[in-house]
Amino acid sequence: MILLLTSKFVWNEKKCAEYESVGSGLHPEIERLFLERGLGSADALKAGTADQEVWHDPFDFKDMPLVVDRINRAVADQEKILVYGDYDADGTTATVILMRALRHIGANVGYYIPHRFFEGYGPNEDAFLQAMQEGNQLIITVDCGISAVAEAELLKAHGVDLIIIDHHQPKETIPHAVGVVHPECDQDYPFDYLAGAGVALKVAEALRDGELPDDDVMLAMFGTVGDVVDLVDENRSIVKRGLAALRTTQLPGVLALLRVAEINQYETDETTVGFAICPRLNAPGRMDDASMVVDLLLAEDEFMALEYAKQVDAMNSERKAITNQIVEEAASLAEAKPLDDLKALVLYHPDWHEGVLGIVAAKMVDQFGKAVVVLTMGDEGLIKGSARAPEGMDILKALVANESLLERYGGHEGAAGMTLKTADPAELEVGLNLALAESIAVKTLTVDLSLPLEALDFKWLDDLQFLAPFGQGNKRPIVKLSGVTIKDAKRIGATHEHLKFTMQQGKSAIDTVFFGGAKTFIFLTSEAQFDVLCEVEINEWNGNKKLQARILDVKCEAVQLVDLRNQKLDAEFGAELTDGFLIKSHTFESKEKLKAAYVASGAKNVIVKPLETMTMPTRESFIFVYQTLKKHAPFNLTVEIVAYFEKSGISKAMLTFIVKVFTEVGLVSYESGVVTLNDVNEKVDFKTAPSYISRAQKVAVHEFLELSTATEILDYLTQGVEEK
Repeated sequence: MILLLTSKFVWNEKKCAEYESVGSGLHPEIERLFLERGLGSADALKAGTADQEVWHDPFDFKDMPLVVDRINRAVADQEKILVYGDYDADGTTATVILMRALRHIGANVGYYIPHRFFEGYGPNEDAFLQAMQEGNQLIITVDCGISAVAEAELLKAHGVDLIIIDHHQPKETIPHAVGVVHPECDQDYPFDYLAGAGVALKVAEALRDGELPDDDVMLAMFGTVGDVVDLVDENRSIVKRGLAALRTTQLPGVLALLRVAEINQYETDETTVGFAICPRLNAPGRMDDASMVVDLLLAEDEFMALEYAKQVDAMNSERKAITNQIVEEAASLAEAKPLDDLKALVLYHPDWHEGVLGIVAAKMVDQFGKAVVVLTMGDEGLIKGSARAPEGMDILKALVANESLLERYGGHEGAAGMTLKTADPAELEVGLNLALAESIAVKTLTVDLSLPLEALDFKWLDDLQFLAPFGQGNKRPIVKLSGVTIKDAKRIGATHEHLKFTMQQGKSAIDTVFFGGAKTFIFLTSEAQFDVLCEVEINEWNGNKKLQARILDVKCEAVQLVDLRNQKLDAEFGAELTDGFLIKSHTFESKEKLKAAYVASGAKNVIVKPLETMTMPTRESFIFVYQTLKKHAPFNLTVEIVAYFEKSGISKAMLTFIVKVFTEVGLVSYESGVVTLNDVNEKVDFKTAPSYISRAQKVAVHEFLELSTATEILDYLTQGVEEK
């Protein structure tokens, strides 16, 4: 069966064994998810302690005593200490956390954030040489350093100590350092997946003898969410505690950022952090110098904090504007390519801003469903950029196959960065397409819960919050609703790109939004049943709270009728609709033949196009034409004669039809354009003419299609038709 509305994702519906509740009072399916995701144990659920935080002892890191001792000696001797961070939200917040802890214990400390474009990620020899010239005797890297083998040797040769606080993938050789605090390098620490800010938080906790300020946890929460690490184990606790701290913080820099971003402090959640706060913390590092983020978060004066916040916010606005411009330009370049023949797109412009290329590449993957490399001319005079790939395509493996074209590269299956040796990006496109020739892009959504609509209520949603905070590794559960009907669909948004409607199932209903779903508008027929994947949330407006479903994907396996009788809808959607039984009223001589054609087509789905006007001349029109013929025949159907009839409301087409009917019943003869009246003595019924009968049947079909509802048309066509 050809489906008009097919899903855009592959729905991964897990087969779950029958689950028996442990008696926590939560919805059983939410209990199951809690355990499946490793958020706690069944014993904890039974005891009602499953929501207690996971918090590990910082001294579980084997090198933590060495690190604390060396820092304390530096403080006691008033040695100069430099905290060397990274330019993203994780690196800047990690820098601030450690700076706050070191200042708290009286350290003589400064910080350094490398410039993304001029220095790149991680320690570099020039920066370390400068640090030594400025008299720093201890350098502490945060959110970087685990790969800085040569830079560590440089410090060792000059008698400067190094402490590494990091979480990135280590290489075979660990750099020489007084101590390395890295969860993946440390078999003693029970959790491997802290963000850089999370590791810095554990060092700060050790330096502060366990008396950790809530604001430090909040800062670590920013880094944890911003670095998109799995929100399980200690990360989940950092985010839960950090969100609570955010709602009560008095940290001047954070309050100023909330103010300029127009964020209500008391209603912040993980979504606010992920989509409003972290992009602002990331923006300066993408666009220019991330040091202003550290200055903002360390600011103690409200006026200075506000000035820094304005700069950060302006940088984010610039980042968005530049991103949008490049997205448009990149899409134009992509659309000019033979898209059907390509698995990978390489898009290049020498003037594109390097800091947003990863964002642009991700948007291009969403738009075109292919692996995408977005390139610009770098400061070194070499072409460089970022790559992203959909599920099913390993972009790093494809780059490895083309490493002869690359100066350097790195990343993972879904994302990578590279600098090209070749001056011709088209060479890389050819090579990537060869490497990905057998790959198939797949977009999947995993169904967490299959429920009836009546199960979704405020109690269920309260239970769902037991799993929060949501994020990478613990995403908001996706709910499958089967057999719902959709009512009152309308397009919303500045460019009508979104949809709003009501989903119903039995006596239950829920308000629904479908962001970016405007293209499905015409398919959301009211008589059909749909299966949807959605997330459920609270929509609050003017103090009123209602449940709201947010659609992720939708499909319809029922027979559908798409109603394009409205000319505007046909102009907008008609060209895209070909997979169905097309109906125009003049095509079918009777309702019976209409149904027979539908059955014979095997198409199942029906598309009703705009109906051409078709009427039957009135009895008075027939009489008027006949009386005129009796008076004036024979005559030619000249322009003047036609004009005469048109003045009486009888068009040329109608006159031609009436003459044809009269000819078929023998009232007139018509040859070579001349109409002659026949001598007929008996009464003649012009309704017996074949042309009259045919037109009458077509008019009946037209009236049926014009006056019937979509449901009535579909019911007539499908009644008694067996599914094939």
